[in-house]
Amino acid sequence: MIYFVVTETGSFSIRGYLADQARSLADRMRVVLYGELAQMRQLPLGTWVFTEHDQLDEPHRDLATFVRDRLAAEGTSVRLMNDPRRVRMRLDLLRAAHRAGTNDHRAWRATRVHLDARARSNAGDEHSISAESLRYPVFVRYADKHAGSLTPLLDSPRSLADAVAWLVAGGASRHTLAVVEFCDTQDNQGVYRKYAAYNVAGTIVPRSLECSRDWMVKWRARIFDREHADEELRYCEANPHEAWIGEMFRLARIDYGRIDYSVQAGVPRLWEINTNPTIGRSPHNVLSDAAHVVAYRAMVASARAVFHERFQKAWLAVDTPAGEGASVELQMPAALTRAIDRAAKQRRNEKRVGSLVNIVARQAWLKPVTHAVKRALAPIMAARLRDGSP
Repeated sequence: MIYFVVTETGSFSIRGYLADQARSLADRMRVVLYGELAQMRQLPLGTWVFTEHDQLDEPHRDLATFVRDRLAAEGTSVRLMNDPRRVRMRLDLLRAAHRAGTNDHRAWRATRVHLDARARSNAGDEHSISAESLRYPVFVRYADKHAGSLTPLLDSPRSLADAVAWLVAGGASRHTLAVVEFCDTQDNQGVYRKYAAYNVAGTIVPRSLECSRDWMVKWRARIFDREHADEELRYCEANPHEAWIGEMFRLARIDYGRIDYSVQAGVPRLWEINTNPTIGRSPHNVLSDAAHVVAYRAMVASARAVFHERFQKAWLAVDTPAGEGASVELQMPAALTRAIDRAAKQRRNEKRVGSLVNIVARQAWLKPVTHAVKRALAPIMAARLRDGSP
């Protein structure tokens, strides 16, 4: 039996996969929410896959580690994937990739980028750098969310400070933001490519090749034509970067997930590894039924079929047979239980407040007001950032 541990919000992907493409796996894979995990008193033996480490608060990361260690004590009757203590988060992984020579671009949490003009002489280090020492252009994104860039490409320390100030004025916390140096991977036709492949305990399964004339390769800007469909088919069939992908997952200390990457002058460049990727069609993809998308999907249907066949076989290969009803007792430390309860209460309160804020923010009459406030606050915040004010 395989136990797939995931947050409630992120569970749509694995649930959709089991209900659609992998119905035959449904009786061999159980979805376990982190909220449910905290209530369990017996842990069934089998294969346990921990996901969404970057979406967990500290108490739930501690919970995942505690459960993992309790299961590990059972030895060969348990298989553990994505050790919560060892998995590298996005920024840590990008730093490791730069140290290893895989990437020539770098990334920092925004709070570790010194926007103070007086800090320009600082050469910086692995975890902190002056804005003057960055290699421009750069862009700003969330450090732990999978939402793409929040800004266009920024060409100077001043434009970076302005962008960070605008985001903070709009309610973003600077600590949640990351500054990333741009890696230009466009070919001589101006096309950017984003490759994606899955890893299941060392089995590498190519998933897709997205092409776009936009540097931030997203679904809305994809090129849907025969030429690029054929290119995607060749990629999925040949699995040309299999060895390199395996190296990247070992570098990330991740046993299950999807890698997103590109190729620059023949050299693969790592973007990120997601431990809870969307497997099938995303429910948020509003263009998925457009005529040109349907036509493109038909062109690459054979590759999709092969992917799901290989992907399912990979899961079957990691399934760990266990005796009927075999389990281990889970005795949660009282301090951890209290911390989880406090975190859950805080999330409920934040959700209620967030819902109220969203309702208010959607009011048409209020949008000009909030935009005016942002326009007024952003220059003040940018000036403070450039002056070194906290």
